[in-house]
Amino acid sequence: MQNLRTPSRSASPKGDGAPVVTARRTLPCAPLAACSAADRGKPMNITQGARAGMLALGLCMLAACGGGGGGDDGGGTYAPPASGGGTPPTPEAYPDVPATDAEAARFLTQATFGPTATEIARVRQIGYKRWIDGQLAQTPTLILPHLQQLVANGVTTPTPQNRRNYWLWQTANAPDQLRMRMAFALSEILVVSDRETADDDATVFRIADYQDTLSRGAFGSYRTLLEKVTVHPAMGYFLSHVGNRKADPRRNITPDENYGREVMQLFSIGLVKRNKDFSPVLDANGQTIPTYDEQVVSAMARVFTGWTYAGQTDAQFGRGDNTSYAPMECHPAFHDDQPKQIFDGIVVSEGNNCTASMTRTVQALADHSNTAPFISRQLIQRFVTSNPTPQYVERVAKVWDTSKGDLGQVIRAILLDTEARLPPPNGSFGKPREPLVKLATLWRAFNAQYVPNAMGEVRFAFSNAGDLANSLQQDSQRAPSVFNFFEPDYRLPAADGVQGMFAPEFQILTEATYLSMLNQHDSLVWNNAATPPTTTPNAPYLDLTKLTTMAEGNDHAGMVAQVNLLLFHGALSSANAQAMVGMLDRLGTAKETAANRAKSLVLLAMATPEFAIQR
Repeated sequence: MQNLRTPSRSASPKGDGAPVVTARRTLPCAPLAACSAADRGKPMNITQGARAGMLALGLCMLAACGGGGGGDDGGGTYAPPASGGGTPPTPEAYPDVPATDAEAARFLTQATFGPTATEIARVRQIGYKRWIDGQLAQTPTLILPHLQQLVANGVTTPTPQNRRNYWLWQTANAPDQLRMRMAFALSEILVVSDRETADDDATVFRIADYQDTLSRGAFGSYRTLLEKVTVHPAMGYFLSHVGNRKADPRRNITPDENYGREVMQLFSIGLVKRNKDFSPVLDANGQTIPTYDEQVVSAMARVFTGWTYAGQTDAQFGRGDNTSYAPMECHPAFHDDQPKQIFDGIVVSEGNNCTASMTRTVQALADHSNTAPFISRQLIQRFVTSNPTPQYVERVAKVWDTSKGDLGQVIRAILLDTEARLPPPNGSFGKPREPLVKLATLWRAFNAQYVPNAMGEVRFAFSNAGDLANSLQQDSQRAPSVFNFFEPDYRLPAADGVQGMFAPEFQILTEATYLSMLNQHDSLVWNNAATPPTTTPNAPYLDLTKLTTMAEGNDHAGMVAQVNLLLFHGALSSANAQAMVGMLDRLGTAKETAANRAKSLVLLAMATPEFAIQR
């Protein structure tokens, strides 16, 4: 079994609390316009068709994508300035109702798994605030009931693919888009993974219920959610505090420290003390101040003793149970009943009542001054920008404090903040799009359609559909460790090994993974069926009718404009737009079909720097 209980990362030698990462080789930078200009003189191989021409251009754009996050390729040290560059933006009034489709699409790019024509029109009609109000009121889309229905329909054993594919399909179709996006973000902070055991089929309900726990709690109290996560058996198994016993030196038993450490380091207060703007608190010598030490970790481990799977007796305490998804239960006989001094000198002294000890500790974590900026900054990274200014973090953290960690109010503050809504202020603004978000955005943009099988299963049959982590480096609840697919403090490498700006998602992007992602997109776009499905297809059908109709009329500029709105919220550069029109013109001259021209455009759009980076 793969070891997921990864030892904690040490703090950076620079004392900034960021894990030490190894610099990757960066790619040479070349604009798409230059690539396409050079390509114009090459004859098109019609036997390979539009796909070959598109892939040639896409590969050329890899160089541009490598610097798409606005990294400093010119050398020197990058450190996000206090204002993120230039004059710090200040909260100011902006129209609640977007003036253009592009503004509405940009908002939806941040708040959902991708804009649709219908939602763009809705946001333009009711404005940002009312749209958020409507989303906060939406009923959660849940995964476990779907799997239970499959069993009722005759599916003997739902599999992890059933869960992953159903969740992914809901990201493209469910009405509670903001909740699903928030739960997805939380799943990358409060991480569990279905890699947890070799018996994946048995644990599928447990992982699904954990996913639903995050969905239900996505707009509620973070303190409440942290408690539910703490006693969930998926987390109990993943970070090994299920069956955790008080120390017994005679039997060489010592409480497991995994959860006690990670609930601090990753789920709440982080490694060093922070100001509200996430800047580190410094001591008299200019050094960062740790939030805890090994003695605190040991004390925290003792706090989380006495918990095991629901329904077990004392005699069964800690016995394996892959099928349980009910909250873990407290067994006082196995809880350390001595006082425990945790962080900030707080003493947890609740006797053998493991529920009271856990409740007291979770409350202390939620109340810690670090938690608001630590989690707020990560949520901003997941929705808006990898390098939020200190002012942005502080404004959101203040909403966290005044609302007592109400995640609904926090996400409202994130999305309505001036820095999110006004045009990007500087080169460091924005974030790489996550691989799963790219896929969902494609399906949402082109009204993807799918017919479940007779049993009601959403079980895709395209390449890597069973485990998209193979091609996209990411799949639902399938991170390789508790540190997620990528870390919030991963930085782009700059010259001479110096770390540049934060770009978490780039931690999983290399030359090899870029190509595997492009090939996965190719398999979904190029193999798109000619007509909507009437039976279960291998992959969702993309409705490219509008693009195909425009291609038939040689309206190549119109095709690019349509893709620009849905995939780029109007942010496609003029040079790249011209290059796309030029490609379509050449394919038209070569008598390529209208359908193939539409597919070529979509696939090339997904390979561009502007699609790689959400700004």
